[in-house]
Amino acid sequence: MKKFYIEEFISIKELVKILEISEIEFIKLTFLKGIVIKKNEILKFETVKNLCKILFNYEILKKNIIKNININLKLFFYISIIGNVNSGKTTLMDFIFKNDISLKETGKITQTVNILETYFYEKKIFFFDLPGHKLFNKVIETYINFSNIIFLIISIENEKDNVYENVLNIIKKKNLNLIICINKIDKNKNKKFFFEDYKICRISSKNGFGIKKLIKESINYFLSLKNINYIIDDADGIIVNSYYENSDFITTVFLLKREFKAKNFFFFKNEKVYIEKFFINEEEKFFCISPCIIKIKNVYFPIDFFFSIKKNDNFKIKEVYREKYFLINNYYIKSDNHTIGISVLDFYNNLKTNNKINIKISLGNFTEKDLKYCENFKCKIILINSKISNLIKKKIINKNFFFKEFFLINDLIEYFNNEYNLNKNELITGELLVKEIFPCGKNKKIAGCLVVSGYLNIENTIKIYKELKLIFQGKINTLKIKNNSVESVKQNEECGINIKNFNDVEIGLKIFSIVYV
Repeated sequence: MKKFYIEEFISIKELVKILEISEIEFIKLTFLKGIVIKKNEILKFETVKNLCKILFNYEILKKNIIKNININLKLFFYISIIGNVNSGKTTLMDFIFKNDISLKETGKITQTVNILETYFYEKKIFFFDLPGHKLFNKVIETYINFSNIIFLIISIENEKDNVYENVLNIIKKKNLNLIICINKIDKNKNKKFFFEDYKICRISSKNGFGIKKLIKESINYFLSLKNINYIIDDADGIIVNSYYENSDFITTVFLLKREFKAKNFFFFKNEKVYIEKFFINEEEKFFCISPCIIKIKNVYFPIDFFFSIKKNDNFKIKEVYREKYFLINNYYIKSDNHTIGISVLDFYNNLKTNNKINIKISLGNFTEKDLKYCENFKCKIILINSKISNLIKKKIINKNFFFKEFFLINDLIEYFNNEYNLNKNELITGELLVKEIFPCGKNKKIAGCLVVSGYLNIENTIKIYKELKLIFQGKINTLKIKNNSVESVKQNEECGINIKNFNDVEIGLKIFSIVYV
C-alpha cells in the first residue's frame, strides 16, 4: 500500500500533484462515488485520508504529528473569532472543519460558544467561535481575554459601524492581537476597507478563498509574539457550552491548566461538582492533560464560567439565590445552553434599574423538583430550549402558573424590557402628597392629593412611599379633578386618584410620578 504524507489542509491542486493524476480525473472519480468536490476547494486531512483509501487504497498520513505529551507553549495557541451577527464566523469554522453547525443554529444566530481544535504546520490551534450579538458581550470578553489572537470577521456586505468600532476599542484597551478578516469577498471583490495598524486578510468562508493563507499568517504572527499568556488566576478550566444530544445532556469543558482524573471535583465559586467520568472524541477517558476539550454527560453545572481542579482557600459553599418577596416577580429560568444562562445572568446583574424582577437560572430539563421549587417560592417559569414533559406542563397549566417558552435570548430580553421597563433610567416628573381619603364603591378608597411639584400623567407609573420606605409601585386607575376625569394634573392642583391593586391609602403618603427613558 502506497503511503503519502500531507498537512492538516491541502488544496485539490496540491493533492492531485501528489497523487499524479489530473484535477478533472480526481473530481470525476469522487463524483462517481457520490461525492461532489469543487476545483478550488481546500480539503481537510481526514477527508483526504478517507477518499484516498476508497478510491486508490492509499494510506494518507499526517506530517509531523505531535506525539510528545509535554506540549511546549509554542506548539499550541488560542484564536477567538468575533464579529457582528451574520458576518460569517460560524460559516468560516464550517469550511475549515467541514461541519454544518451554521445550518443547525436557531434563527441562524449563534447563541453558544463552539470550540474546535486542529493541527496546522505542527501547531495545535484551538478556535473559539463566539456569538455576535451584544447581549453576549460578557461571554465574548471572557474568551478574548485569554486568547492569543483575535479574528475580527467583517462582512464585505456591511459598512463599518459602531459595533466594529466598539470591538476595536476593546482590542486597543486590552492590548490584544488582532487580525481583521474581510469576509464574503466572493460577493464583492472590489470593495475596500481600511484599518490602521492591523493585519488584514480577505477571505471567503463560502468557497475557502484566502483561508489557508489566513491560518498560515496567524501562526507566523503567533510565533512573533513575545508575551504568551494562557494563565487565568484561580481557574483551571472553563465551561464552554451545553446542549441535548438524544436523551443526554452534554456539557463541553475546556481544560486550560493542569491534569485531571475522573472521580474528582470541579470547584466553582460557591459549589463543587463531582465528575464520575468524561469523554474525549466520543471515547470514555479517566485522565487528560491540558489543554484539552472534554465532554461530560448528564451533570448539571452552576451558571459560572471558570472552575478549579484543586480546592482553594477562597472556596466556600453558600446560598447564591436570595428570595425577594415584596413587590418582586420571581422568575425561574431553565435552559439547555450554558452560554445563554451566563448571558441572561449578565443582563440581570447589569441592569441600570431593577426593583421588579428576581431570577434564578439553572441548566437541564425542567423536572418535578423545579416545579416544586416554583410552587414554594411563587416563581414564574421561563424555559429557553429546555425540555419539559407533557405531564409537568399539564400540571403547570392546571395550577395556573405563569409559563413561557423562548428559543432566542433576544426574545427573552425583549420580553423583560417591554414588560418591566428594565434597563431604562427613571425620571421623576412629579411629587404628590395624600391630604384626604374619600370612600368609593365597595371598600375602595380615593386618595385626595395635592401636586407638590411637577406633574402627573394618568399613563405614568407611580411609586408610593411611607416614611421614606417604598410600599407600592404600579399604575393609576382613575384621575379626577372635582369629579371630572382628566389626563394629567400639574403643580398646586388638587386631585383624586384611584390606584390599581392598592387600597391601603393613608394621609401623609407621598406619591411620585415616574417615566422611563
